[in-house]
Amino acid sequence: MRGVVIAIFVLLSTITASAQEPFNGRITTPEGKGIRARIYVENRDKQTVSDGKGRFGLTDIEPHDVLRIVYKRTTLTVKVDGRRSIDIVWSGESESYHAEESEELMHYGYGYVKRRESVDYSSGISGDRLRATGAKSLVEAIQMCYPGLRYINGELCLLTQNSINGSSKVLILVDGNEINPDIVNLYDVKSVEIIKGSNMYGFRGANGVVLITTMTAQDALQRER
Repeated sequence: MRGVVIAIFVLLSTITASAQEPFNGRITTPEGKGIRARIYVENRDKQTVSDGKGRFGLTDIEPHDVLRIVYKRTTLTVKVDGRRSIDIVWSGESESYHAEESEELMHYGYGYVKRRESVDYSSGISGDRLRATGAKSLVEAIQMCYPGLRYINGELCLLTQNSINGSSKVLILVDGNEINPDIVNLYDVKSVEIIKGSNMYGFRGANGVVLITTMTAQDALQRER
């Protein structure tokens, strides 16, 4: 009996350790320059940001997970495909890329994860919270949940941000693409994240960025259940 208990304990410890195993990645251009991008794990509330050398870290990544990489106005989708780390070479401008597992990245353990990993949109607003406002439009719902976002001279702005070149308009991205949020159905929104200034999105992100993530077909199905 004692042997069975020990075996179960070892098995549970192995599973726990596996679930928390760091998944390190790097995104560079063909010339070897690091790309500062935001990385999302599709269908899971998990995201991170790469640093100036293109390095990023996540935990609890499954072999079948898919990474959605957003850089400026371009979105790249990369399958994990069972890799334990990922080294991506990408121009940052097209869907053409090369990805492979890297022993070097695996050796760094938690070195890339640190505090860059963000789970559950801790600084964001869930779609359910937006819909609970009773607002008729997405922009109205966001403003009700985040009073610091206002229309000024016909532009959606963060009141805490300084004007850049005479304009304090924020950059609005829907699933990584710059789209007028007025055409987005409030009931299709999964979450909204508001960033107070971000050089990761170039000059346009200096006044702040509103990241809107819509629900996938799987998200919608789970919501209806």
